Parts: sequence; C-alpha cells; structure tokens
Amino acid sequence: TACVREGDTVSRLGGDEFVVVLGALNADIQEAATQAELVGQKILRALNESFLLGATNHRATASVGATLYRGNESTSVDILKQADLAMYKSKEKGRNTLNFFDPVMQTVILERAALETALREAISGSQLLLYYQPQVTDRNRVTGAEALVRWKHPQRGMVSPADFIPLAEESGLILGLGSWVLNAACDQLAAWATQPEFAALTLAVNVSAKQFHESDFVEQVSEALTRSGARARHLKLELTESLLVADV
Repeated sequence: TACVREGDTVSRLGGDEFVVVLGALNADIQEAATQAELVGQKILRALNESFLLGATNHRATASVGATLYRGNESTSVDILKQADLAMYKSKEKGRNTLNFFDPVMQTVILERAALETALREAISGSQLLLYYQPQVTDRNRVTGAEALVRWKHPQRGMVSPADFIPLAEESGLILGLGSWVLNAACDQLAAWATQPEFAALTLAVNVSAKQFHESDFVEQVSEALTRSGARARHLKLELTESLLVADV
C-alpha cells in the first residue's frame, strides 16, 4: 500500500497472490503503461528489501503481471486472467520481474488448452505408440530396449514428446500416460517372451516422480505384470533425477 497512490486499490486475491488496481492513468496507452510499470517496479523493490522473522534476516522476490484496461473490451474476469498470464510469464523468466500481457500469450494458452484436451483423448484412445530404443553392450550385442512413448494425432500427425511430456507433467495427465506406457511395455515383454530371439531382452520404462509417489504405484506395476504375463525380472523402471531431489 505504501507503493501506490491515494485512490488506488490493493487487495489479496488468495494465498500469496495480490491484485493492485491503478485508477486514473493517462489516456495515452504508452504513458499509462509507463505509469503502471513505475508502480510495479516500486513494488518489486519494496518486496526485495530484507526483513526480520524472529532473529533471521529474509529476502523475498515477486513476479508481477500487468494488463491495461481500456474500459469496454473485457470483463473484470478477463482482465484478471490477462494479468495472471503475464505474471506466469514473469515466473518463467526467472521471477522478480514485471511483464505486460500480450495477446500472443492468449493464443499460446488457448493452443496449450487444446493440446491438453487432445492428449487426454489420446491416452484414452488409440493414438499412443511405443518405440523401442535398443540398449547394446560395447560389443554391439543388444541386451534390451528403452520404451519411448510417441503420439500420432489423427490431424496433427506425430506430436513431439518435447511438446506433450512437459504438458502431461504439469497437467497431471502424466499419471494416465505413465500407466498406459507401463501396461503397453508389459504387453510387449510378454509378446517377446514367445519368440526365442527376443525372450531374453529387458525393457526399460521411464517413471515420473508423480507416478512413483502414487500410493498404489507398487500395485500398479504388479497388476500390469500379472495381467500381461510378462516376466518381472525383464522389466526395468527408470527413475528421473528429479525424484531424488526431494528425498535421496
């Protein structure tokens, strides 16, 4: 409140999110943006100052998103969403920064939402595929493979894992995706067991931290093995480094 002018509004939206409404800015859009940025930077500097909690000195950083309301083109809900999108852009850039809403952000968000819906359908449908990357010894003998999930969308074609794996992690769809991969891999192991030239191969499956921390993860693996008839000793579970960060 010490950073804004008399007549401006400061409110707590919830948790650690706050909204500042600046009224009576300049009619010129560029000048209004400059005024808003000056206040935003002032808030950032204030929040960067050290403060005492008990006997310990602390520092905090903030991510600020700003948008300009011209009075007729958006609802209050839309305005808050725009500011929120801009704030997340600040977080992506390393926090402690201020960003203004850009219509391009809205396009990206809409595309992301559409991709998430499509991925949800892909997991429940038949659009996912497993590719197998051979694992070899230094004598070029194949000892097994790593299962790599691929998404073949009926309209988009092959969707890059770089696009849908992070999305799956952030949206929680990684649990359904991981379950599909685990079951499909076990089915493949069971099929290989019937062919002498493939029967000794192992198959590695990547397991996300979220999937690993599910309370019934062990049961999920056991059920996949039992249902498919795959040999447990031929299934490898590969854990990402992120899993070890929280608790080695």
